[in-house]
Amino acid sequence: MLISSIFNISFINQALISLLIAFVIVFISYRLKFLTLSGSIATFFLAGIIFTLGGIKWSIPILTFFILSSLISKLRKKKNDEVELFFEKSGTRDYFQVLANGGLGGVLVILYFLYDSDFYYLLYLASLSAVCADTWATELGTWNKTKTYNILTFKEVEQGVSGGISFIGTLGAIAGTVAISFSGIYWIEMNYAFYFILIIVSGLFGSFIDSILGATIQLQKECSVCNKITERNFHCGEETKFYRGISFINNDVVNFIAGLSGTILIIILLNI
Repeated sequence: MLISSIFNISFINQALISLLIAFVIVFISYRLKFLTLSGSIATFFLAGIIFTLGGIKWSIPILTFFILSSLISKLRKKKNDEVELFFEKSGTRDYFQVLANGGLGGVLVILYFLYDSDFYYLLYLASLSAVCADTWATELGTWNKTKTYNILTFKEVEQGVSGGISFIGTLGAIAGTVAISFSGIYWIEMNYAFYFILIIVSGLFGSFIDSILGATIQLQKECSVCNKITERNFHCGEETKFYRGISFINNDVVNFIAGLSGTILIIILLNI
């Protein structure tokens, strides 16, 4: 049954159209510096899989996340680029960032194609809601200078430091979950109020998990010149030194765990 579906003429046509659309999106994104070369290649294959196996139903949510998040990131950088010195990577996404934010979606669309269950679609929206909430919390939370607090101790920290939260950032996280909720609502066959609660709560949960990990086990470095805490290997022209965290737990790993946390919460909530 699966083999016959794959070699069906309509499926092949859909795959070719999907790959063409993916190529156009990747080409434009690369030209606009939304993606690095490695990020473009990863996005082409990931988008090709999601567009082909999931159709427009799965395409709209991830395009909503990618396009809006990339635009917000670019605009924030023009508004307040000082916080870039704290981030490991710039707003131009490489393949690690692409897979951290969308790799789980690629796995879920394959499961959806194999088992034809909308349960996987809900998990997909929950994972996107979490990574979108986290991304928008960071970008909108650092749009302007604002007080930022450690999520665990509530002590004031420098804006841009991992594990920091702010009022504006929290509003940004909520906005991200709402955007993803609306992007998938057309294909939802359940009570809308319950659906919004599921996606918004799971997204915020994933975002808070991201901040908690950022405040505890995410790798952090210290600048030997200015003594600022950063994710970068070099700061003020000098190599940074280890400050705290686990060496392999960088921002990409934390982002992936955030998306996974959103899906796990959906599973828990639907089985209570």
